[in-house]
Amino acid sequence: MTEQQPTTQEVREALGRIVESAGFAGAGRLSSFLTYLVERTLGGETDRLKESVLGVEVFQRSTEYDPRTDPIVRVEARRLRSRLEEYYSAAGKDEEVRIELPKGGYVPTFGKRVAAVAAQPAAKQPVTIQVESSPMPKGWRLVGILAGLAAIGIGLGYWQTSYMRRVREAPLATVAVLPFANVGGVAENEYFSQGLTEEIMDRLAQVKGLKVISRTVMAQFKGRDAGLDEVAGRVNASMVLEGSVRRQGERLRVTARLANPKDGSSVWSQTYDRPMKDVFAVQDEIAQSIANALRVQVGPAATNASKRTTSSIEAYNAFLKGKYQANLYSRQGLQKSIEYFEECLKLDPDYAPALAGLSSTYSMLGYYNSLPADVAWPNARRTAERAIALDPTLADAHSALGLTLAFHDWKWREAEAEARRAIEIDDGSAVAHGMYAAAVLLPEGRMKECRVEYRKALELDPLASFINFSYAYALQVDGRYEDAVTQYKRTLELKNIHPDMYWDLGMALGFAGRHKEAEEAMRKSMEMHGGDPKRPLTGLQAYFAGDVEAAKRSLPAIEAEVRLGHEDHMDLARTYSMMGEKQKALETLAEAIKVRESQVIWIKVDPRLRPLRDEPRFKELLHQVGLDAMP
Repeated sequence: MTEQQPTTQEVREALGRIVESAGFAGAGRLSSFLTYLVERTLGGETDRLKESVLGVEVFQRSTEYDPRTDPIVRVEARRLRSRLEEYYSAAGKDEEVRIELPKGGYVPTFGKRVAAVAAQPAAKQPVTIQVESSPMPKGWRLVGILAGLAAIGIGLGYWQTSYMRRVREAPLATVAVLPFANVGGVAENEYFSQGLTEEIMDRLAQVKGLKVISRTVMAQFKGRDAGLDEVAGRVNASMVLEGSVRRQGERLRVTARLANPKDGSSVWSQTYDRPMKDVFAVQDEIAQSIANALRVQVGPAATNASKRTTSSIEAYNAFLKGKYQANLYSRQGLQKSIEYFEECLKLDPDYAPALAGLSSTYSMLGYYNSLPADVAWPNARRTAERAIALDPTLADAHSALGLTLAFHDWKWREAEAEARRAIEIDDGSAVAHGMYAAAVLLPEGRMKECRVEYRKALELDPLASFINFSYAYALQVDGRYEDAVTQYKRTLELKNIHPDMYWDLGMALGFAGRHKEAEEAMRKSMEMHGGDPKRPLTGLQAYFAGDVEAAKRSLPAIEAEVRLGHEDHMDLARTYSMMGEKQKALETLAEAIKVRESQVIWIKVDPRLRPLRDEPRFKELLHQVGLDAMP
């Protein structure tokens, strides 16, 4: 057989036979999906065949559709491929024109089978040879039966080993780790089951050849009775790990099962009934067992991970509680996490992961002015450096140090070196890529590189609150205000919401000219900060809500608040800038730099300071922050 390209008419005729077949008649929207793909391809519009467009035009999702959180297109594409295979194996087995949808894409291919005819010599009169059949001897009959059974066994074994080989030979075997169930339902043990799940994810992420779906993505399945195929389909995983944790006093019982989502069969399962002090060994054994089951190599990073343990189970409990609170991404949660991390370090001063977590928490609280600068930043730097001294291969510690070097010290080259080191250690860390984008590339205005790092971070962890939030601001920096509005709204759908998200949404709406919506967002921010959402808007709140006169009238009151230390100089400088008061804006900006306000890092890219960029003094201020030599 040979293959050639069919004509457009032949493709359309073949498409008609497919959608009218019994297999597609009851397949719901698969017929319209296939028709859309074929017609767009025939019309030369293959650039439209991507998830973001298909979700809107084929599956009636809103214009804000995000394929990272709603995999409807991928799921339906898998169904379509399967249905096409069934069609060509049955009703369409004699079809000359074939329409196929290659894996990993949405552009169909068209082929036409043509029988190859070879020249044959003149036929001769056939000679018939009679072969007399005879019954198989009993002994040989048994051999035949055994051979048949062996063939079946070999076939089944081949199917299983070939499946595992495909998993192993893929660029990455993708493992989805479902939140481990807290057996017994004791609320105070919830942090432990969640923490154990994260620790196992961290161990698996260090295994060469494995890709692990992020914690925030998998959190959507917590408490849900979702089937393995649904889980794998939604996150595009090849394997699913599920389990449970029962903690009773000093005893720990952990069950874990690695399953093939295609048929629900177990690839590996184990139950661990151990003393609490063996929790780290259990984590390592699970990671090693999964690596063995998938026949993937355990790299050096996985070995290093086993060193990040503490001999004190009480310290480990405090560490898990600290991570749990920090992940809430609220002011109260961050402050509470400091208490737990410090409790952990009192019990084990050399526990590097707790030091790294404490450093990041201090940095975030310092950035949001929730702690005095002379408390937050020195502690952030000290704990990060201490963590690196104890464990130079801890990516989170390098990210934490990079954050401090950028946000407070303005040592941009050193900050970049630490951020790059974190990525070098753990390229699969969304935190490492996100911090590099937010703390180094964005303040420097290196937008092309910034977009690349944000894209990597969001591919690794599409539901990470801080990464989504700062990416929305990056879109504002790029002048893409409508895109920023969409991104802020997407971020606000996440669980961990900071009040400033609504303020920044209001700013994006204001820049986009959507003043009424901007006012609503600003009032929501006031409410979340504990203020009265009905009081008159002032400053930039009023400006972005479209009331410029109210913004001007409020300036004296804002100036007084700044003198009393109740408001930042940066906020006043931004207000002056948007009001056209350039000299006052520059003078106030100089004061913000003098006292090292955390928001100063955005001086180069802040869209509210855009009116100042051509001023000679503005360039001098950039030099003071160390950003004048940047692109």
